[in-house]
Amino acid sequence: MQNKTKATATLAGSALLAISTLPEISPLKFVLTGAGGSFTLGLLNHGFLAATIGGMADWFGVTALFRKPLGIGFHTEILRRNRARIMDAIVEFVGTDLLNTENIMQTVRDENTAQLLIDYFERNNGRAKTKAMARDVMSELFGTLDTAKISSAVAPILENEIKNLDAQKFFDAVLKVVTSDKHSRKILIALFDTGHKIIQSRHMQEEILRKITQLREAYEGDSAGRALVLSSMGLTDEKILTILNETVEKKISDAEKILSATGMVERDTANAASDMIRTFGGFIQSAASSLNTKKFLDDIKNMFLQKFDSATFVKTWLDVNVKGETDPKVLEKIRRQQANNPGAMVVEIERKEVVWKAAVDYLVDAKIDEFINSTAQQQRFDKLIKDFIAGLLDEYRGQIPLMIRERLDKFNDDELTEFVEGHVSDDLQMIRINGSVCGALVGMALFVVSQVIEHFVAR
Repeated sequence: MQNKTKATATLAGSALLAISTLPEISPLKFVLTGAGGSFTLGLLNHGFLAATIGGMADWFGVTALFRKPLGIGFHTEILRRNRARIMDAIVEFVGTDLLNTENIMQTVRDENTAQLLIDYFERNNGRAKTKAMARDVMSELFGTLDTAKISSAVAPILENEIKNLDAQKFFDAVLKVVTSDKHSRKILIALFDTGHKIIQSRHMQEEILRKITQLREAYEGDSAGRALVLSSMGLTDEKILTILNETVEKKISDAEKILSATGMVERDTANAASDMIRTFGGFIQSAASSLNTKKFLDDIKNMFLQKFDSATFVKTWLDVNVKGETDPKVLEKIRRQQANNPGAMVVEIERKEVVWKAAVDYLVDAKIDEFINSTAQQQRFDKLIKDFIAGLLDEYRGQIPLMIRERLDKFNDDELTEFVEGHVSDDLQMIRINGSVCGALVGMALFVVSQVIEHFVAR
């Protein structure tokens, strides 16, 4: 229940009880008899009568602040009639006291702004939000790059570098990396895995089965004995293929286990891995030495330059890896899929992660950690923020009262009255309730005093 309803109910109740306790008409006179009953009835009547008067007086006073109570215009509508003076007082109070520069700065000086920032980073997910904001800024920055213009400038430089590339040195460097123990091991594992997938593919299985059939037929020839032996052993073409697959799979699996072994391994396993790596390296070296590498590499380089569109390559690389756009190859793949499946819908397009994201996240984390662990940086930040706020307050101090007055001037008299009343009226209703309560107490007290005086005068 709102205070206004409570105050009105209190006033109405007081008036009703004041009438119902009048000694001449009150039904209580039949209950409260004798001198004591007459005193009690009089006490109640005076109390409720005074409560009614007090409540009415305070209702008039509260209502007179905003409008004319009972149509009485004498010293009422105080807010409306004193609008200019009230607004001047508000502007003066807010501009020179509440928003006084020194008062605000006193509050600001008591705050440790650096600690507030640290709390934001550590307790309010501020670190993640800061990294996200930094990524958004970088995205906006790189999103404005003219990659076509950049690629046209970089492409000639790239082509010139490729033309002047010492292919032999490059080949020797690649060969050295490929035949090193670490990379040879990885390449062999990848080759075994790829070879296993190729062998197990449907087309390769069909081709192997066809070759097995040809070899079996050639082996049997016109010899019924050979055919009988194979038949008695259950060696059908499919059985032979299964045995071959199992043998190859076991060999590949064993080789992968040997090459993938890390930490402390058995001597035989280590020796077997070394032998495979050494054999692979020897094969690569032998294949390289049998080539006329200079002519071979120069031919590859010239062929590459003829087919290589350096400007398109640079632009695409920048668009995908720096600007974060979708790879044209992915778009082409989607277009082909949609052409084959007209009813299909694209839910989400795959995009590569931009090359600078990890670096930006690392830099933001490093700077935040540095700030958290540096008292000197925290002190400089705190001073910087407080000096900035002080400068703003000095610069805009004269505009604050103007802004307040401009805002208040937008209210006409009725709007201003409704605005103020809507914010304070409910609290002001407590004055009416208090007036009724205090009036009742004062009325009863005066009745008691009058009875005492009357008693002594009668003597």
